[in-house]
Amino acid sequence: MNVWHYKGDMCKPFRDYLNLLRDYTREIVTFGGLCLMCCVYSDFRRLACEQATTAAHTVDVLRSMDARLSNIEHAAPVVNAHEK
Repeated sequence: MNVWHYKGDMCKPFRDYLNLLRDYTREIVTFGGLCLMCCVYSDFRRLACEQATTAAHTVDVLRSMDARLSNIEHAAPVVNAHEK
């Protein structure tokens, strides 16, 4: 494996840090990608949960509206246009 190490005029800890970063670039990118994937997954999971809650509330509202309309239709006599 051809690994390039910087040997220029800079302080030793910074040079060691850059060499370490250069040696483990794949591992760092992989770990960062996994962290990003977990964040996106949890965000989509929260979104799906909120949408399911909203859909359940909408179904309850529509059922109550249907029941009220049904009660109104049964309570009032039906008058057609030709019966007026």
